[in-house]
Amino acid sequence: MIIKGQDEVTDAVVAVMERTADPRLREIMVSLVRHLHGFVRDVRLTEAEFQAATAILNRTGQLTTDNLNEMVLMAGTLGVSSLVCLLNNGDNGTTETSQSLLVGRVRSSLAEMRASREALGRRKPCSWPSSPAPYCQRTSNSAH
Repeated sequence: MIIKGQDEVTDAVVAVMERTADPRLREIMVSLVRHLHGFVRDVRLTEAEFQAATAILNRTGQLTTDNLNEMVLMAGTLGVSSLVCLLNNGDNGTTETSQSLLVGRVRSSLAEMRASREALGRRKPCSWPSSPAPYCQRTSNSAH
């Protein structure tokens, strides 16, 4: 299939994802593609922002160790861990909760990052076009 415009990209990728043999994985991937493409269109993500975002994700993966999973910390900070937990435990996500669950996770994440700073090396801010970015890069004097 030749893609002639941005409006055809999602359908082309979904068509490939729909060939996934596992029904649940297919459902997840089709939904992920539709939502992710919708997000990119909604915020009109620039190429520079896309490059910065992929660099952050790549570096987050590189910083993960046996003792500290940076991707899980990022998911917690974004509230994804809390949402998954609530959807899978209790009354289909309607069980009462409070902001303290998320705030506690963020504080815990920050405390874990501070506690492991020596093992991870000192961090410096990532380059993100025209906005603050999370800390995700080691300085050159760190081992890794």
